[in-house]
Amino acid sequence: MATTHLSTAPRPHATTAWRRWGFGGLAAAWYALTTFAPLELPNVVVVPVLGLLVALSTTPDARCPTQGVVATPRNLVLAAVGVIAFIPVALGMELLVGRMPIETGHVVLATLATVCVVLPRLAQTRELPHPVVLGHRELILTVTALVAAARAYLVGEAFLALTVFAVLAPVVMAVRRIRLGADPPRGLTRPSRALQAGNTWLFLALLAAAGLSGTLYVWRVYLPGAWTVVVGAFWVGLAAAAVLVVFPRRRLSLATNALALLGSLLLSVALVATVREPADTVTIGVPSTAEWQVVNGGGSALVNSHRMLAVERDAIDLLQVVDGRTHRGDRSRLENFFVFGQPVLAVADGTVTAAVDGHPDLPVGGHVWHDMAGNHVIVDIGGGRYVLFGHLKQGSLRVQVGDGVRPVGSTPSA
Repeated sequence: MATTHLSTAPRPHATTAWRRWGFGGLAAAWYALTTFAPLELPNVVVVPVLGLLVALSTTPDARCPTQGVVATPRNLVLAAVGVIAFIPVALGMELLVGRMPIETGHVVLATLATVCVVLPRLAQTRELPHPVVLGHRELILTVTALVAAARAYLVGEAFLALTVFAVLAPVVMAVRRIRLGADPPRGLTRPSRALQAGNTWLFLALLAAAGLSGTLYVWRVYLPGAWTVVVGAFWVGLAAAAVLVVFPRRRLSLATNALALLGSLLLSVALVATVREPADTVTIGVPSTAEWQVVNGGGSALVNSHRMLAVERDAIDLLQVVDGRTHRGDRSRLENFFVFGQPVLAVADGTVTAAVDGHPDLPVGGHVWHDMAGNHVIVDIGGGRYVLFGHLKQGSLRVQVGDGVRPVGSTPSA
């Protein structure tokens, strides 16, 4: 749909048909491909690409600097619908688990995220007598960033989102300053520029704190041979972005500042959660006598990809690491991982209440929406608490329902 101009003046910058239908069609195809095809791309890729295609279907803001989004009845209705659609997106699968099959839940959330990104495309704009506060593309990309961040955070992609942002942010900042111009550092003497720079630096500082919290450690699992390069790119990108802030853009961006402020708030809460002591804790042992490392675990989504779903909130992912590596040779083969085939031990005295051993071992990277725990054992350790040992090797169980278990080395109680 073309941009609607409320003024009676000529429309020299109207969106051309090829741009509107070409990129609009690509956006529709991208939604269908990533929602219904088994691509399983991360949300930090899916949502930004969709938003970029939607934005490209409109006229660039730079071509019409005095044409912006305004408060009209139609825009207010679109905003209200967008907020309603965003609420389930912001709550994530937690809202849908138990109410519908998990596959359907993913389609629903992906569709609502798409609605949030597409609605700003329908916003009305108007020619103004001064530079606009909010451009049409700027609105689309702002909503896209908000939706992408929410989706990535809720599905455990914080490490990926932070890395991608740190690497791409200075590139985008540099390109925009080259194309649209920038003021020299003395421009920061103006209060408005100084406030914008401080807001951005605060956000970058909190991103750096997130990088120090252990968020990036998971790259050591996925890319053991290149994780130092990835982490190095993260820090270089943040440093470059911080330097570019010294050269302020000539136009203040309300949307960018709002996103940075909101991001700082969310990062602050998440960082506090990484060090806050959990309530009502219970002490248990470890499931192995070998050296293990925690990949996912803790009270914050920054370090625990399970944190945002109640049924997985206390889950811990463990891996065996030898000489800094999680596997030998080809990582596509299960048997090459040091953890594969290792014995799993009881972590507390208890009674086995469930034992499932018939699921085939999935290939590396594979998953199913049903029976997500795979082969597993559940142990009642008393006090209304249970421990689930999941993702076990097929045919490896040595216990059955009703068996009593206790940690290795413990002595029978009197």
